[in-house]
Amino acid sequence: MLNDTLPKYFDPRKYAFNRQAFEGYVPLNRFEELSAILASDEGNVFIHLDFRVDEDRRYIATGSLTAQVQVVCQRCMEAVAHDLALDLSLGFVYDEDHAKNLPGDYDPVVMTDGEVILADMVEQEIILALPIVAYHEESGCNPTAVKYASSTDDAPDDEKPNPFSILAQLKAK
Repeated sequence: MLNDTLPKYFDPRKYAFNRQAFEGYVPLNRFEELSAILASDEGNVFIHLDFRVDEDRRYIATGSLTAQVQVVCQRCMEAVAHDLALDLSLGFVYDEDHAKNLPGDYDPVVMTDGEVILADMVEQEIILALPIVAYHEESGCNPTAVKYASSTDDAPDDEKPNPFSILAQLKAK
């Protein structure tokens, strides 16, 4: 079911017992920590989750998360679009000790008082999926920005002043 407004908090146990699903959009500007990393907080994240209880009586959700985010190109320092498409396999646990017992197939999500804050969960998944370093294609970067970013001094190596020349003068005195 496509929800115009996804819940702010949800209890994964209730969704899992009833084998429910939800999907909908969350605006990127709702994520404070993520917005500080991105070049722009415009756009939406689409999330789809199917909840169930597995054979070992764990509360799990599988689904997907898609978004197009604007990250900073490390060549020209301008915005570059990056498409995210994540497959989610989440295991909901009560604390960190239970998370250690979760199989490696599931990413642990700790419930606080039996509830999960949807925005926090989605934000952390997106941050983990962002590229460490982002670039435009070579032809997409602004060449003047690249020139100034990659070169701090246009003088040839043989014409650079010696940084120790002052010490040589002091030694001569």
